[in-house]
Amino acid sequence: METKIKVTGSVILTDELVEFIEVKVRKLAVFVKDDASALAAIEVGTTSAGQRTGDVFRGEIHLTFAGGNLYAEAVADNLHKAIDKTVGEMHRELRKTKSKNRDLMRRGAAQVKDFFRNFGK
Repeated sequence: METKIKVTGSVILTDELVEFIEVKVRKLAVFVKDDASALAAIEVGTTSAGQRTGDVFRGEIHLTFAGGNLYAEAVADNLHKAIDKTVGEMHRELRKTKSKNRDLMRRGAAQVKDFFRNFGK
């Protein structure tokens, strides 16, 4: 899976930050391992969240793959926490999409099976 990392605000893209993001995103690659065209666009940066003082960090992941497009966003007071929350949210979205597709397939297969059961009567 190809990853693109974009940094906004006062965040500096260091080698440590790139490695941290890539390790976290590898966990998501399990869900799209069969899709060579999968693309994860990751954006990390600072934001002003309402009336809070100090830096507030935001992480976004936009995942494009053959099964669709998914988006996750999280805000935290620490950059690493924001990335962790974002990856966790994307993991939940991917599991939800995978189970939804699996349930649709099973439901369709059950309907075909019922059709052929009643066909001989």
